[in-house]
Amino acid sequence: MKRCLSTIIAILIFQSVYAQITITASDMPVAGDTLRYSFASPAATTISPGDSGGNFTWNYALTSTGQAVDSYLTALQVNPLYFLTVGSSAYGYKVADSIPIPGGFLPITIQQVYTFFEVKNSPSRFVAKAFAADISGLPTAINYGTSDTWYFFPLNYLNQDSSDFALNITVPTFGGIDESGYRITRVDGWGTITTPYYTTPVNCIRVRSELHQIDSIPIPVVGTKIGFPVTTVDYKWLVNVDHYPALWVTSNVNPDGSETISTIRYRDNPIADTTTINKVAPVSPNITDIKAWPNPSANGIINLTIPTGWQNFLVDLFDVQSKKVASFKNERAINISSLPAGDYLARISSGSNIAYVKIVR
Repeated sequence: MKRCLSTIIAILIFQSVYAQITITASDMPVAGDTLRYSFASPAATTISPGDSGGNFTWNYALTSTGQAVDSYLTALQVNPLYFLTVGSSAYGYKVADSIPIPGGFLPITIQQVYTFFEVKNSPSRFVAKAFAADISGLPTAINYGTSDTWYFFPLNYLNQDSSDFALNITVPTFGGIDESGYRITRVDGWGTITTPYYTTPVNCIRVRSELHQIDSIPIPVVGTKIGFPVTTVDYKWLVNVDHYPALWVTSNVNPDGSETISTIRYRDNPIADTTTINKVAPVSPNITDIKAWPNPSANGIINLTIPTGWQNFLVDLFDVQSKKVASFKNERAINISSLPAGDYLARISSGSNIAYVKIVR
């Protein structure tokens, strides 16, 4: 009888350790949270986007390359002027010290950038409600025309949903910067995860969120507004109570559908002798930093001067109607002889680095 009882207890303990969990609105950040996390180098880990499924064990070797802290504040705490637009129920954190304008096309600055979130009901969901920043020194808060829904609750294994979003950032004199797109979210795994913060396995679910986004800005060099489409995927290992993913991996989607991991962050404790990184958005090189020659080209072959540190890069070519007309991977000499004569904009990206150059065919 004692042996039978011991077996039952062991089974119950095993089931509690490896149980599927449900994520609800109570597991999201709240105003007043200060959530510390570390960055890890994608090149130094074995993380794979394909690591998913039921009753999965995630145990990655992660070494901190720096830390940051997200402090969630109300709009009133950040700037009283934001409260008039954002309201009292939203709260957010500074996502970047500054955002570069691609290629320096607009003579403006966007600094002290915040995203404000809100928990909504009917249905229960966690949404990005507003964008706020100092635009050329003027504090500006703008609500999303269509909120960006990060999660619908409850989150359980194999749940899937999709949602649209839209934001227009008005820039006096120069028109506006439009951000629009949609995200597809699926809970594609459950199990346990072990990290430097969670030294013993903790129950989690993995959420895959595929983001299709177009940022449209006025481009004086071509005389119209051009949209830059980007597809990224966020993988988040969510746990109960802690308000921050145990692990958060972002990847860029390549033309062939493969993914290249760009950033890795994970919940962490303060680490001695580790620099806390300022929330600075990756700075795009100026349009003159990447050169195209000969430009125009008589035979349609354009050479690109790519920084030596950009080992893997992607060249996307857009026409004046914002349509992507060609893509090249790791090619420093691109052949555009098949394209009609005209002006094109090349976007060169490598991880979080982005640069632009005008090309004439």
